[in-house]
This record gives sequence, C-alpha cells and structure tokens, in this order.
Amino acid sequence: MSDERPAGVIALSALCAIVGVACISFAALLMVGHVPLSSGAFLLGRGLEQLGPAAFLLYATIMLVLALALWRRWRWARRAAILVALIGIAMAVPALSSAVTDSRTLGILREGLQIILRVAIVYYLSQEPVKQWFAKR
Repeated sequence: MSDERPAGVIALSALCAIVGVACISFAALLMVGHVPLSSGAFLLGRGLEQLGPAAFLLYATIMLVLALALWRRWRWARRAAILVALIGIAMAVPALSSAVTDSRTLGILREGLQIILRVAIVYYLSQEPVKQWFAKR
C-alpha cells in the first residue's frame, strides 16, 4: 500500500469527527436545557445518556482524539478504533435483543445497523493493507 491515505481511513476519521461534534453540540443543548437526556440515547445509548452532559463530552473527546489519531496515522489509532467498535458491538447486542423481544422495528433497525457498521469497521481495520499503512509511520 502506498503512503497515500486510504479512503476508508478518511471516511472513518470523518465519521469519528462528526460523532464527536454531535456529542459536543448535544452536551451544550443539555446544559442549557433545550433537550431531554433521553433524546441523546442514539449517540451514547444503553442508558449512558443518563449520566448527563459529562458523558457526552467524554465520548466527544474520545471520538475527536480518535479522528485525529487516525488522520495522523498514529500506530495505536487502528487498535483503538477496533476496540471502540468492539465495545460498541457489545453494547448494542442487549439493545437489539430488547428491541426484538418488544417487536420494536425502529430499534431493531437502529441497533442492527450499528452492529453491521461496527463489524465492517473492525473488518476493514483488520485488513493487511490497512495494517501495513499504519505500520509504515
């Protein structure tokens, strides 16, 4: 693989940055009282939104640092992104199970898509050309 940044790394870095900015925006809206905590469940999910603005700011920090690390080709970034995706998969499974049990179609779709996206991220970052690209730094 050349030194050119792979399109998948660009997309993943952009996705992390977008999620980070969304979390910061949501935390700001929470602090001024414009939105209820439950409306942020799609960002953090699994009850973590109940921890308040601090949880959103912490997750935003993680996502923005990860976006920068992926963009800058820091060696640990690939493994960190895989870890974040795997944790997200583990957290989405109970929510998917609950949605299936309650026959909530939107919940099944939302959690299922999150699992599929995160599995695709783990698969992509585990490919040899991507590993080599991060190792070249």
